[in-house]
Amino acid sequence: MQIRTGLIALILTIVLLLSCSLPGVAADRMTYDEYLTQLKSYQDREAKANQSIAEENKLIEDLRNQIAELNQLIENVWNEIFAILGITRAEYEQYLSEIAAVDNRVSNLERLSPDNLLAREGELDELSARISELSGSPIAQLTFPRNQLSGLSARVERLRKSLPKPVNDSYTVVRGDYLWRISGKKAIFNDPWKWMRIYSANREAIKDPDLIYPDQRLMIPRQIGRNDHLVARGEHLSKIAGYAQVYGDPFQWTKIYQANKANGFIQDPNLIYPEQILSIPRN
Repeated sequence: MQIRTGLIALILTIVLLLSCSLPGVAADRMTYDEYLTQLKSYQDREAKANQSIAEENKLIEDLRNQIAELNQLIENVWNEIFAILGITRAEYEQYLSEIAAVDNRVSNLERLSPDNLLAREGELDELSARISELSGSPIAQLTFPRNQLSGLSARVERLRKSLPKPVNDSYTVVRGDYLWRISGKKAIFNDPWKWMRIYSANREAIKDPDLIYPDQRLMIPRQIGRNDHLVARGEHLSKIAGYAQVYGDPFQWTKIYQANKANGFIQDPNLIYPEQILSIPRN
């Protein structure tokens, strides 16, 4: 009897608690009509979004078609140009790649210091010749390659002008002069033993160092060029060739001999003289 009375009391308590909380729960719940209204709103928004996407996709497709038509028009124009020039597209692309190769070589030379550039001066002549060769192609009539070649030519000329130049004076021979006497003059070297420098610098104009003429203009070398070597006492060709700043290999002495044997400047490869200025070929 007591147990039954307790259960009844517990049930009544639970019912009382639930009855107190139901109004709040009901207040937070969405009615079915409200749910339908909200769902309709979402569906309308989705429909508008889908419509906008469809319109944008149509616009994108139209633009793609226009681009395709434009590309075809450009392709037709290029084909007409190639036909006029008598070339193929592959030849045109190969031509542009050759210009790019020249551009790369010029860029590499532009990174060098003036002294290092002087050692590769011959490459400037090669590049000028290559640019001239490319300029002779019918393709060079087109604006882009023509401008590319013009720019490369200007860059090569700037490099050429940046090369350090030997500092030289000139001297006009007077009656009674000879190389020993000229070299001994205070305004020249103030040392007659340096007469060989004058002879070396003027080897093309002086066939016999014992024979010069009045009014003959001689170059007086004040600075030794990067491609030259001033012979010191005790040096020989293999020793010079072995210097790191020359070839770093004594067995390449024949290069120096071949470059300096013209006109008998070096008659015997085993016999060179102090103060001689030897040409050092770098290629």
